[in-house]
Amino acid sequence: MIKFFRKIRQKLLTENKFSKYLLYAIGEIILVVIGILIALQINNWNEEAKEKRVANSYIQSLRTDFANDVILLGNLIASFDKELTKDLALSKRLSSQTSNSDTIAKIARYEFLPFFDPTNELNLNTFNAMIATGNIDLLDRDFAEKIQKHNSLQLSILKASDFNIKISADVSKEYIQKYPLNSPWNSINGQIMDSFWEQTDENKLKIELNAVLTSKIFALEGVNYGRTTLLEQTKKLITEIDEKIKEN
Repeated sequence: MIKFFRKIRQKLLTENKFSKYLLYAIGEIILVVIGILIALQINNWNEEAKEKRVANSYIQSLRTDFANDVILLGNLIASFDKELTKDLALSKRLSSQTSNSDTIAKIARYEFLPFFDPTNELNLNTFNAMIATGNIDLLDRDFAEKIQKHNSLQLSILKASDFNIKISADVSKEYIQKYPLNSPWNSINGQIMDSFWEQTDENKLKIELNAVLTSKIFALEGVNYGRTTLLEQTKKLITEIDEKIKEN
């Protein structure tokens, strides 16, 4: 092709057709420019297609993370609800008009467990990777803002949950240092442990059992409220992502 154009130029020059040569040269330059522009446009199309594939990959990965969060949150909420049901039942018995010192001692020694599963995590890997690489800019602005807003909610719920869990755990640690749990793994059991409970100050036990039970119930309710809110928002976001995937 290059040889072909070169022969045309040489022929025009040898025939002294300078004006035609000039027009031809200009035309050739225009063709070269057009070729470059086409090449650039194709490159831009390829780059846009590549960015779209990366963005779609992130969207799919986000959906997977959120779907896993729905399962995780559902399990954690169910676990806390089960624990809360038991503790509210204990609270009801302790608050009953028929409750007495034997009721308190029986619940404290044999039934009440101050601790619960402290698991508090979410699937944040995809979002963190997008932020670290700057690839969140590949998403359209409205969707990126929704993802960032959702991440802010996630972090807020995680922080509030950690706070509530820690408060309850601190109160529980103090409680079990004074009142041993009913556990087969205790180093001391039998008559010695019986004598401990027989000599326990009833008023102190009332105060400290009330503190640890109240703290635990408050933590369970507070954490589950936040997690339920996050669960509903996550489900809504998954629905929006599914619509976006259909559009693509």
